[in-house]
Amino acid sequence: MPVINRAWLLAATALPIVSLAALSIAPASANETAVLAEGPDAGSGLGDIVVTATRKETRLQSTPVAVSVIDEVFRGNHNVLTTRDLAGQIPGLYTPPTGITPLTNTFFIRGIGNSDPIFDPTVGVYIDDVYLPRAINGMSDLTDIERVEVLRGPQGTLFGANSAGGAIRYITRTPGDSLDLRFDAGYGNYKTFNAHAYVAGSLVPGLLAASIAFAHDEHEGYTWNPSLQRRVNDQNTDGGRVKLVFTPSSRLKLTLSADGTIDRSQAAQYVATTYNATNPALTGLGAITGGTLFSPTQFSAFKDNVSYAGRFGINRSHSGGVTGRIDYDLDRHLSVHSITALRGFDQDPVNYNNDGQNQLPYNSAQPRRIDISDNYIVYKQKSFTQELQLQGNWNRFDFTGGLYYLFENFRSNRIGYVTGLPQSDTSLPAAPFDQIGKTITRNYSAYLQANYRLTDRLTLTAGGRYITIRRAFDFQGLNYDLDSNPIDPSRYPQVLTGGAIPSLGVNVAASQVNFTNAGVLNRKTWHAFTPKAGISYQVTPAIFLFASYSRGFDAGGFNNRALNLATALPYAPETVNTFEGGFKSDWLDSHLRVNLTGFYNDYKNLQTAVSAFSPISGTYVSTRGNAPSAHTQGFELETSAQPVDNLSLALNVTYLKTRFDDYSAPALGTIPAYNYTGKAFSGQPEWQYFASADYGIPIGGVGTIKLGGSINWQTSYFSDLLNSPQYRIGDKHFVNAFIGFTTADRRWDFTLTARNVGNAFYFSALAPVGTPLRAGPFAGTQLVQGAQNAPRTIFFKAAYKY
Repeated sequence: MPVINRAWLLAATALPIVSLAALSIAPASANETAVLAEGPDAGSGLGDIVVTATRKETRLQSTPVAVSVIDEVFRGNHNVLTTRDLAGQIPGLYTPPTGITPLTNTFFIRGIGNSDPIFDPTVGVYIDDVYLPRAINGMSDLTDIERVEVLRGPQGTLFGANSAGGAIRYITRTPGDSLDLRFDAGYGNYKTFNAHAYVAGSLVPGLLAASIAFAHDEHEGYTWNPSLQRRVNDQNTDGGRVKLVFTPSSRLKLTLSADGTIDRSQAAQYVATTYNATNPALTGLGAITGGTLFSPTQFSAFKDNVSYAGRFGINRSHSGGVTGRIDYDLDRHLSVHSITALRGFDQDPVNYNNDGQNQLPYNSAQPRRIDISDNYIVYKQKSFTQELQLQGNWNRFDFTGGLYYLFENFRSNRIGYVTGLPQSDTSLPAAPFDQIGKTITRNYSAYLQANYRLTDRLTLTAGGRYITIRRAFDFQGLNYDLDSNPIDPSRYPQVLTGGAIPSLGVNVAASQVNFTNAGVLNRKTWHAFTPKAGISYQVTPAIFLFASYSRGFDAGGFNNRALNLATALPYAPETVNTFEGGFKSDWLDSHLRVNLTGFYNDYKNLQTAVSAFSPISGTYVSTRGNAPSAHTQGFELETSAQPVDNLSLALNVTYLKTRFDDYSAPALGTIPAYNYTGKAFSGQPEWQYFASADYGIPIGGVGTIKLGGSINWQTSYFSDLLNSPQYRIGDKHFVNAFIGFTTADRRWDFTLTARNVGNAFYFSALAPVGTPLRAGPFAGTQLVQGAQNAPRTIFFKAAYKY
């Protein structure tokens, strides 16, 4: 770690320790010790929040982990349906506002994440402690969610591989003997209609309880498409969950749950624009509307949230699973837990456009109207997980340990209609290419984490997890014609050697011929140990200090986007060593809460695109591999206040600095040189701010009027590794507001919510489409595409609970 960064971290973590240590010089009195055990009175001020971020129940303000909690009150007032709606509101968490489908999303915490959902996530997502191995179909409607916990920093010890950035935990409600009935329905602009229901209660009092939840969310497309003359990027999803809880004794509890989601939404369509380095007049145009792809004669004017994509986006997705949990208290000190889950999903198919352009004639040699970049994909996944856990708790010592097993079968069939832009008026488009893969993953892990309380105030934490991951990778590539038919190699040997096929109107590149990796470097095993060490100190009942070191691990794998045999290579695991420290504090009789965390992440073997030597071809290739080193550092400030009755305020600030320390290579064979050393990570704003205010106006004997609003703002970032100015995304800010009414008995709640009040539009990322245009009045212009956020939405909801 560089000296300046080490000094910065020590200053960030030591300052509160030094300044507050004087408060605890004297030994605690008997009364104070009791308060330390019980915590502040939950009935006054901001109250206590209970979390399970360390796999056991603890007070948020005395948990030595940087964790944010989103409860149902905030979700209801702000119409938060999925975690994507929390974009910009949680310190350290960044998530793009859109995905290729409404239920597919990628997450970044403290700059650590993976933007490609086909590979392993770097932020783990869990539903009731069951890991979701893929970001595809990884979103969940929050209908029966009790709370969402966002854990920042590596969670490798208690949560395992692929949580190097952190973890997002959905904790669902548990039914009991009391009747719990909730439902809501609402309507808004863009023909938005949402309906949710939840009912729970006793089937056999004291023995068997059950719950059932249902969610339906739909809206018409947020984006206008002139090519199709209709709105696109809509949502239409249904989901549900059933849970049974069997409690035959005070020591034994069995829980069985099943959930499923059907997604019939359209796949994403992106917005097109342009960039021209020498002619500013040709920068910021819209899509091609005349001529050919070789020599366009006309462009549309750019308009926000308008896509000219020529194909209608198709998405047929199903996901779900079954989970069984056993909790048994062996005695008053020891308990054992078993979590068994079978989950899966299929997208069959998902067809999304990746250029924002209409289908246009290619050139004189191929006058057929075709796409520049379009994808037709089938994903199928099944996973089985089993966790056995033992927990112990004595006066000064507690521990959590266990064994974990995961099996995953992930199949992908991706036909890429990436024809590219013509290099001449006589060249033929690239043949569509089908990447067919199957990855079998087995994860065997053992873990243990323990806490020892040296005094009533001072606690030491140590732990680690040993992980073995084995993967088998079967992969092949096939060339197709423009009508989605595999090209027969017996009739067209060019698919084995490369070359033009004039009769089919396509060209097969020599670097993209048919291949299979059968028997060639397609099995590999990786091992890792992820330790954790920490110290925490309860200075006063309301001030808590903590510092820790932990290591995160993102599993190695195989290049599931290989275009030839030489690039179907394994890549190494990614590791991150994290140093973290901070304090959590309540002030003014628990009417003000201030939590601050500083961190430094030291990356090794960052998984990304690199030049690497291929032992298959004996040449250097561009493939998914490992950049030697990088780092991120920053701090997160979370504050909340209740200065007077019925008024709640919040302010969150995130500072994040990202840099590649060693990410460069000279020209190697036919692979050009690159140098990203010193560049910032793509897609990561340096500053994020979130502020909110909620106010209640009681009306005696009738109810309470609720008023509230929020604003989130983030600074600019780059969406490419070179930090090119043409791919810079400017500052963003969004304003949300709500007004509502809650009846005096708190059973009925009516809320009118407005999101993105200013109707502001921003790209979440920008990417080039092919190479710059070669001919015509727009020669030299680079086509660019990207996704934009949702427009202003207004939604009225009525909710009831009993």
